[in-house]
Amino acid sequence: MRKFVLKNGLRVYLKERRDLNSISVNVWVKAGASYEREDNRGVAHFLEHVLFNESSKYKRGEIDRIVEELGGEINAATSYDYTYYYINLPSSAGLRAVELLSQLVCHPVITDHSVEKEKPIVLEEISRSRDNPQELFAEKFMEELYERAPYRYPILGFPETVKTFTKETLTEFYKSLYRPERMSVVIVGNFDTGRALEEVEEHFGSFTAGGSLQPLNSPKEENLSSSGSFKLTHPAVSVPYVYLGWKLPPCSRDDVYYEILDSLLSSGRSSLLYRYLRERGLVYAAYSNYQNLLFGSNYTVLVITERVDEALKELRELLTHVLSISNDEFEFAKSKLLKGELFGRESGEAEADAIGFASTVIEDEGYYTQFFEDLKSADYSEFLKRVEFLKEEPLVGLLLPGTP
Repeated sequence: MRKFVLKNGLRVYLKERRDLNSISVNVWVKAGASYEREDNRGVAHFLEHVLFNESSKYKRGEIDRIVEELGGEINAATSYDYTYYYINLPSSAGLRAVELLSQLVCHPVITDHSVEKEKPIVLEEISRSRDNPQELFAEKFMEELYERAPYRYPILGFPETVKTFTKETLTEFYKSLYRPERMSVVIVGNFDTGRALEEVEEHFGSFTAGGSLQPLNSPKEENLSSSGSFKLTHPAVSVPYVYLGWKLPPCSRDDVYYEILDSLLSSGRSSLLYRYLRERGLVYAAYSNYQNLLFGSNYTVLVITERVDEALKELRELLTHVLSISNDEFEFAKSKLLKGELFGRESGEAEADAIGFASTVIEDEGYYTQFFEDLKSADYSEFLKRVEFLKEEPLVGLLLPGTP
């Protein structure tokens, strides 16, 4: 992988993959829901929608049509700490995606009409999420888990805030956070590095911030205590869901220890959750997840079961066992994680995603480039220290059948 920094501060990451017949171009922006205020919740996601409407060169739908005609795909995603835009094309289409994404991200035309046109679409998206019990449960869990960090608010925002959005609302957010020093262009695939750099410089090199960087009010989660409980009922639920969660420090290179824990608990049929709970018929499904976030990460375990009390009892015993696993179990979990990461990196799209996250959100390329070294050097005794949070009482959420 080669790294370049343009004169305007925009970072460029280029990785040639001659084994691929495709090119993935990503534009990552450190501008997600975490950077919103009380009065504009949902603006990061809403802006993502609006940027697909029109640019200084292309009318609504033209970029989508061009990508489709070239045999590719285009999309975007907004999360808490970032928004990213991507185009995947066959290598025969060359680096056309660079110019198209530069128009979409750097030269949008935001109008009152485009804002009003998107409102019913986004409001319908919010409505659908409220009708989905799993999404509703996940949002409620984050709200209960976090006290200060912005992750307690839904990425989609609230109907009452979205309805107030104007051209000025979106323009202010865009000009403040869509800045070259907060952005990365990542290209992975079958291309020539020199030619790719020329394309990026031509189409992104003159991009400048449209306004001053506003003070960012994104407080870190200071209290890592996670105890408590809550219940939700929903008529669309047929089997109870049980969610356990712990707050953790902000994401860093030390995340590798939590990834090892994830491998140990829920990676495949040899995992502890599968053997302790699934094989014994206590649950229909069991998952664990480490969510790496800038202002305070979290670790969660989710089980779907009709035998809630039994499953919780066994789960607590299992988590106690994790605190004293053998070195052999630890090394086996590392080995599984290594194989999974190697397999995942075979995909150009997945590699571009990983590079973009590390370089733009974490602002540490080593989070990606040094992952295998960090994993191999991960120490058994240090792992046992890192998972001591499992001794603490988690937040417990229940999603049950019934009417609210």
